[in-house]
Amino acid sequence: AGDFYYYCILNQNNRTVKPCHMNDFQQEDLLTEPELHVRYGNFWPRFWALLLDGLILSVLTPIAIFNRTEWKNLFLLIIVSIIQISFKPFFEYRYGATPGKMALRLKVVNYEFKRAAAEQIIVRNIFGILSGLILLSIGIYTFNQPEFITVSTMQQYSRLGNTQTITLIWEGCIFIILLIDFIFLVSSDDSRSLHDRMGKTFVIKT
Repeated sequence: AGDFYYYCILNQNNRTVKPCHMNDFQQEDLLTEPELHVRYGNFWPRFWALLLDGLILSVLTPIAIFNRTEWKNLFLLIIVSIIQISFKPFFEYRYGATPGKMALRLKVVNYEFKRAAAEQIIVRNIFGILSGLILLSIGIYTFNQPEFITVSTMQQYSRLGNTQTITLIWEGCIFIILLIDFIFLVSSDDSRSLHDRMGKTFVIKT
């Protein structure tokens, strides 16, 4: 038993391990002692973290609504959209977690259980980034319609320029992606969702 000083990865996806001899592994297959005691962030902590982040971002909702129906300021539309799009990537790269994740003691890390690189954070948030950019593009298009000046309700806004259909189609696509994400999350031993796998990251408990 004294010959077994290290642990090797049996499965790269779920990080299951076994004791192994020095000659049995390659360097990239090695798990260090801290990694053996890692606790992955499962569905419920991540759900509550997402809810908390949503509550924080909800302070922008009245601004977005009034801007579409009253103020009609294109610059403000862009600023609000940038904040919404960059919220998760910024906090996950700068601090390793969004405010919601911090409150639930969760952290985003790479395969070495260290700080994830910027490109990893962007990839793991790519669906949210693309969604925000598409909705921003729809908003800019709508703001530039001649009839936009007459808009006074959100219902009128969504109908302007036939953007309602486009928005519904995109929201349907996002729902399917979120469903697949959820299935990956709850069916894996290390609680890795689709976007975790794409970004080559883990969400762990600290």
